[in-house]
Amino acid sequence: MGFKITEVELREMIKDVIREETEYQKFFNKALDKFGIKSPKELDGDKEKEFYDYVDKGWKADNETD
Repeated sequence: MGFKITEVELREMIKDVIREETEYQKFFNKALDKFGIKSPKELDGDKEKEFYDYVDKGWKADNETD
């Protein structure tokens, strides 16, 4: 018993993934701007943790489970 998916369903799934990735990238870039950096590598210790906590708290994916 296998799972079958149509080409149309697969295309829609791919579009959804690309859309969400694009939205996440925009959110992540805004977080970089908020922290005044171009890359998280510029942060160390508590500031790096603060940055990733901010991103984790602020981003809710469409299919997020936690």
